[in-house]
Amino acid sequence: MRSHIRQIRKLILLAAFLLTTAPLASAQDAHYWTLQYGPRSSLLGGAVVGSVDDVSGTFYNPGAIAQASDLAFAVSTDVFEYSSISLEDGGGNGVDLGTATSGLRPSLVAGTIERGLLGGGGILAYSALTRTRGTQDLAGAVFLTAEDLPPASTLDDVVGSAEFTGRYSDFWAGLTYSQALGAHVGVGVTWYGAVRSQNRQEQSTATFIDTGGAGLSDIDNSSGRYTAFRTLFKIGGFFRAGSVTGGATLTTPGIHITGSGELGVQESLVGADTTALLAGIQTDLPAEYKSPLSIGGGLAWQVGSARLHGSLEWFDSIDPYVVIQGEEIRAQEPESRTEVLDAVHEQTEALNWALGAEYQLSDTFTGYLSYYRDNSTLDDDIDRAGLSIIPIDINNLTVGTDFVVRSARLTLGLGYGWGSQVDRELTDLLREESEAFQATYVYRSLRLLFGFEIGVN
Repeated sequence: MRSHIRQIRKLILLAAFLLTTAPLASAQDAHYWTLQYGPRSSLLGGAVVGSVDDVSGTFYNPGAIAQASDLAFAVSTDVFEYSSISLEDGGGNGVDLGTATSGLRPSLVAGTIERGLLGGGGILAYSALTRTRGTQDLAGAVFLTAEDLPPASTLDDVVGSAEFTGRYSDFWAGLTYSQALGAHVGVGVTWYGAVRSQNRQEQSTATFIDTGGAGLSDIDNSSGRYTAFRTLFKIGGFFRAGSVTGGATLTTPGIHITGSGELGVQESLVGADTTALLAGIQTDLPAEYKSPLSIGGGLAWQVGSARLHGSLEWFDSIDPYVVIQGEEIRAQEPESRTEVLDAVHEQTEALNWALGAEYQLSDTFTGYLSYYRDNSTLDDDIDRAGLSIIPIDINNLTVGTDFVVRSARLTLGLGYGWGSQVDRELTDLLREESEAFQATYVYRSLRLLFGFEIGVN
């Protein structure tokens, strides 16, 4: 019976998800390029590994800082984003489900500390940025009759509800040292300290009526939270050769420093001839969060008043590992049952790429156009562990301009994102008589970009 209950519980969670609000920010945790940094770099879609010419090079390519012509203090922020996810045919053929969210999203603050170091070619800079930040909220209720349940089930009716709440953020702050090697080459490194925070809570309740008319009540609560500190390095090289510039970067995997968290669980099953209870909470558990090795490269070419940019970055996979390791809990009833609490995470490798173009409209105005592809690090074979939900590869198109007013440069832009992905698990759940039936997630986002730099030459 317990195996049937677990199967039905999963069905309830899936079905409840169809009625949920699922803020799109949850997609951030499965993507490495969701946020762009620096006013002009954002307008170019991050296609600046081989062409960054301002203080956002602290992130994109530390080697370019020593060769940059404009190291004004920069603040970049996505002032407003409207995002939506719809599940086409999520309620059956012709019945679409979905939700939309909006809000502010911070990006980067960066500036220089000291110039002219080590013979005049060295620069020390700082930066602070939000690498990822998101919210996941799922809630729904479902009523299933015998024809909706798996064939092996001995149940007639199921009434259930499910809720899931999650919050996560990954904040980086660091120092950059960049050294010019002559007039056309630069090398540099940014040392980052990073803190990852996350909490999640899942709750489901269900009442079952079996074919004999007997009732059964099931409650399942689980929760977890952690904060983990790590450090990492980004190493970069940059060159100029006539009208062409280029660069390459290597970002090390995160190096664990310390972390702690807690896990809790409560499971109860009560019926006419069935009683089970397992409950406990564990605190001060060791916690670790891993970020991957990545390698990037890029080129840019100046053609008259136009400049073309291209970049790509490969991110290594992260094998399954334990984020929080708990201890064994023994059930109150039956005492023979035990369960080990933990939280496991993994991600696949990804290759992201971007193309951008800028055109000098006048001495003070420049126009920008860019496209970038932000591939998901999830697939249907990964246990998402509540960290991320939807494995959609995202396309982004951005247009905008910047203009100089006295010693300040203002940046304005508009970005549009889109993508779609068939969810295999939900399709199997909802598939009707037609074998061609598919439940498809559709992603849309609209961003208003704003940034400014102070101290422009």
